[in-house]
Amino acid sequence: MTTLLVDVAKKTMLLVSYSYAAFVGFIFVAQRKLQYFPTTSAPPTVDELPHICRSIMDFDVCTVDGLVLNGWVWDEPKCQILVLHLHGNAGSRYHRLYWAHEVKKRLRCAVALFDYRGFGGNPGVISEDGLIEDAVAAIKWAHVQAGQNDKKLVLHLESIGSVAGLSALAKISTEVKVHGIVVEGGLSSCYDLARSMFPLVPVSLLLRDKWERAMNGARGLQRSIHFMSLHGKADRVVPLWCGMKLFQAVACTRKEFVTFQTGEHNNLFLQPDYFEKLASFYAEVSGKTAHATDDLFARKLER
Repeated sequence: MTTLLVDVAKKTMLLVSYSYAAFVGFIFVAQRKLQYFPTTSAPPTVDELPHICRSIMDFDVCTVDGLVLNGWVWDEPKCQILVLHLHGNAGSRYHRLYWAHEVKKRLRCAVALFDYRGFGGNPGVISEDGLIEDAVAAIKWAHVQAGQNDKKLVLHLESIGSVAGLSALAKISTEVKVHGIVVEGGLSSCYDLARSMFPLVPVSLLLRDKWERAMNGARGLQRSIHFMSLHGKADRVVPLWCGMKLFQAVACTRKEFVTFQTGEHNNLFLQPDYFEKLASFYAEVSGKTAHATDDLFARKLER
């Protein structure tokens, strides 16, 4: 009987070992498919968008490795702020169009929506280094546009856009002027998230895109930049602790961490006071009194 039990135990351990190895191997091979969920197809052309969006213009940037990446810019006459939106790890700029409409109409800001490589019909293979270079190119473009049009530049960094944008700024902090940064659902690193999700997996050895440079980017921000983090307490994708860790590293003296009680990762713009918080922030950046019009969600995008 003892010999039988030992044999069963050995076979069980062997099965567990094989299963663990297979699981780890799957994570290693498929990790970028588990980490990024782009809409790879190109969005509709401007002429195909709803009529209220027909004033949008295409723009493109060239990355250091020679990729030409596309985005949209939606100007607002006589406004003082240009908002460059760097989105998260899923979808494309087309899925942020309603958000851009609200910011432009209600808060009177010009808005630029940008797609990284591999997103929204853009060429290239998605990777941490690649997305950082994309963010570098986009921020440089927005810096020039803001300067030419006498506007102040605000970065709106959504989810993985927070680590992409802050990592990019660490590389070009002496080349560009950024007046404000809004982080929405931001994270300290993908390594921190993966380690909390898979405590029994050697994440430090397996994970290719750790996104750990963002913390150094946060620590190196100019102290005069206005900074605000927006985070949902019900966020299950990027838990509150992960966003707070990034916020605590931010070197800016004027910074605020705003939480939304029922906010999740992808619905903060539906939370009460979301646009009011943005309005107050933009007012601080521009030096004016906050103003956000009523009836924030009274109109939908219609053709």
